[in-house]
Amino acid sequence: MSPEKKILDVLLNISNYVGSVMELDDILTTIVDQTAEAMNVPVCSIYLLEPEGEILLLRSTHGLNQGVVGKVRFQKGEGIPGWVVEHNQLLSLADGPGDSRFKPIPGSDEEAYMAYLCSPLRIQEEVIGCMTVRKREKYAFTESEIILFETICKQVAIVLEKSRLYFDKLDAEKKAIVSTSLSEIAHYIKNILQSMKGGSWFVENGLKQGNIEKAQNGWGLLRNSIRKISELVENMLNYSRPTNVNLERGNINALLVEIFNTVGETAQEKGIEIRPELAKNLPDIYFDWDRIHDAMLNLVTNAMDAIPDDREGLVVIRTWHNREKRRVVTEITDNGEGIPEENRERIFHLFFSTKGRRGTGIGLSVTKKIIEEHCGIIRLESEQGQGTSFIIELPVYEKKQMEQES
Repeated sequence: MSPEKKILDVLLNISNYVGSVMELDDILTTIVDQTAEAMNVPVCSIYLLEPEGEILLLRSTHGLNQGVVGKVRFQKGEGIPGWVVEHNQLLSLADGPGDSRFKPIPGSDEEAYMAYLCSPLRIQEEVIGCMTVRKREKYAFTESEIILFETICKQVAIVLEKSRLYFDKLDAEKKAIVSTSLSEIAHYIKNILQSMKGGSWFVENGLKQGNIEKAQNGWGLLRNSIRKISELVENMLNYSRPTNVNLERGNINALLVEIFNTVGETAQEKGIEIRPELAKNLPDIYFDWDRIHDAMLNLVTNAMDAIPDDREGLVVIRTWHNREKRRVVTEITDNGEGIPEENRERIFHLFFSTKGRRGTGIGLSVTKKIIEEHCGIIRLESEQGQGTSFIIELPVYEKKQMEQES
């Protein structure tokens, strides 16, 4: 590959990170690696200003001791990086350590490098940090090398600004969700406590009067409220806990049969038929049994809840193999009321519920999170008054996964 093509590829690769949802540190690591290669240097580092705007922090490096990343700090104006940021000016030195502005980084191994090129990272006139490249020998960077480095730094600054804007927006959205969630949780718990208060009154008065039937009715209210609190806590834990899936080879049909046996008695009490239509010779998938079990069980119980009491209920659990996509597909269909069109886009949103006081709006959010943890897809199809289908696609267990395990 020609040097010109190589440089263009690096610039294109860096520009592709504009609007990326990757974590910033991962983006920076890739950028310093690619810049070092494009500039033909052994060391490339990025320093960013802390929010207060007075401290430069080493955020990523290629070639120096990785142990100093996130620990090295320069005051604005201190060392070569600090000088460049304070003066908003590129600095090219054939002998960096010989310059009076040079301040060595203890434990970084940078003493072995002489040539020093440092450029500010700026958005318009606002400096947000700087980027450096180093060579072992004393060396005067050429004009074309300096222009290339400045061009790379401009691209990097754009990537950093877009990343900051994206994560600021994400942070604001998360704060709004937390605020709404706390309000919804408080309201839901308040309703449960009100029910528990009524249940305890029935129990207390029933026992005082020797009326066992009244006490039993009160205990039924208490037991139902305890179940709701338990489900709320479990769903919140499932939603908030870090991704930690224990992937093992298995067959989704076996898991669905277990769910069928779990809900069978409840379905019979409600007058609902659970009809399994499971494909034979279904290929294995790679999944966390407990996590996928929780997700599928939630979908099946939701399907049962969606069926009105005055309707002869039917829930069909169907599986098949999509060979073209190399995915195992599970479809859970009910003959309930269906989901209104205006709600279908919001059905997986946290704390959005179509069950009124009977639901918290966490279950489907948790289910979607679990499916996506397994590189899967979940979608729905619904028709008002006719029912709803949830379709889950999970990757087939590939031979290469077997080789990685062994």
